Amino acid sequence: MRLVKRLVTLVWVGTLLATGCALYLVNTDTVTVDLVWLEIPETSLSVVLFVTFFIGVITGSTMFFIASLVRTKPQILND
Repeated sequence: MRLVKRLVTLVWVGTLLATGCALYLVNTDTVTVDLVWLEIPETSLSVVLFVTFFIGVITGSTMFFIASLVRTKPQILND
């Protein structure tokens, strides 16, 4: 069973990498990101999408890690 899980994970990661490469090759248009405090010069759309996704994954993982450190006591319900 462990081997099947690893194979499925390997196929899933390979699919994600192939999709990312395809998006990188297709989205070659340049975009300019203008934030309030920061202006990013013209960059490929695929790079902007990848960086946005990466920042989201890191932020979500950090928030999940911090939330998992907080221990809460179970509340007793009074009927």
